Amino acid sequence: MHETAQKQIQSFPGKSQLVAFAGRLLDWLNHDLNPNGEPLAESRARALLLAANVLDEPTRHSFAQAMESEQGTRLALYGLLQESGLANNEEVAVLAATSAGTMSSTEQPAPAWLALIVAAYAWRADFLLDRLDPASPPDPFSPAGQVLKRAAYFIRQEVQRSATERDKLGRKLAHAAGGPPSLNTLQPDGTIAPLPPYYRTPIPERYPEYNAGIEVSPDEVERPTAPTPGSPISITDDDLAPGVTTGPASPITQPPLRIDPSEAAPPAATRPSNVVMPNAAVGTNTSAATSAVRRTRRGRTAMKSTKLHVVVQDQPDGPGLYGLQVRVSSRGIRRYVAGTTNKDGEFICELPVQIDAGLTYDVDVTWPRDYGGETERKSITLNADRTHFTLPFYRTLKA
Repeated sequence: MHETAQKQIQSFPGKSQLVAFAGRLLDWLNHDLNPNGEPLAESRARALLLAANVLDEPTRHSFAQAMESEQGTRLALYGLLQESGLANNEEVAVLAATSAGTMSSTEQPAPAWLALIVAAYAWRADFLLDRLDPASPPDPFSPAGQVLKRAAYFIRQEVQRSATERDKLGRKLAHAAGGPPSLNTLQPDGTIAPLPPYYRTPIPERYPEYNAGIEVSPDEVERPTAPTPGSPISITDDDLAPGVTTGPASPITQPPLRIDPSEAAPPAATRPSNVVMPNAAVGTNTSAATSAVRRTRRGRTAMKSTKLHVVVQDQPDGPGLYGLQVRVSSRGIRRYVAGTTNKDGEFICELPVQIDAGLTYDVDVTWPRDYGGETERKSITLNADRTHFTLPFYRTLKA
């Protein structure tokens, strides 16, 4: 069906033949679907589509503008013949062949497109046209309502075509001649090429293979000249740089290197331990780490840092107490670290300890006024075997 409809549309040379075929096709449909009644007119088809609420005025106006061009007429007739099945009808094929052979110089009136589309879909559904009454619109799901719905959908489909789709389908449906042009189809008013001497045939005057050969005389050939030998190269003592002797030179002995003790680089200082207290206000006495380093330099035992995690809670596994004063001190180094607990009741600090022996630290926690306001002290011995120690503080052991 696609190829049949395409060949029928390609047989029309211009818009006048397309318009003539559309008019004859509407007359044939009116005679076939309503032989004794009034034929379906454009105004009646328009009233049917508007009363059934399947078409609006802006879409109808856009469709009318698209049908003004030859390309829009070709696309609409091709889609109508293809979707309605009229392309396979023998009588429609005869109408198409007859309309394509007509030569009309006068412009044909615009066909009744809405009536033609409604009649084509009524022919597809085998529905008589006299049953369509604009005064009583049909039910949307009735046979008459389905005919109007399909006709309105076809109109919207033609309006919504993009420019690229129109051009692509228009080139496909362009007029294709069935063979070489005959004497009756030639245009008599065409331009005729002038005769000689006003027209010169496109024949070259000279050919490269018939050009005269190139001859070279022996006098024009360049002969290579032999190089003339120059004077021999000689080097005298005056040409040499001063201080360079031709004989073997004795090595020069440099004085021995001596390094003075004052020039030696001082030993690298050991990095002091830092106090770490995340998410809490910490006031530290950093001289503790410096004192430990000094004692190390004096020959005492080397120091190593470890972490102390202080947890202050109302009861075991209970909520932490925020903002409590914590003070960590040691009698061995006579220095201290102080700060407050975070929102989880935690206080973390980094403390120096001896590598080969432990170091005892005193941890003082000051309870708030709601809990008595007293200061509680606990002692813990830290060593270098572990990197983390935990010391809990509870106000009550039971809930």
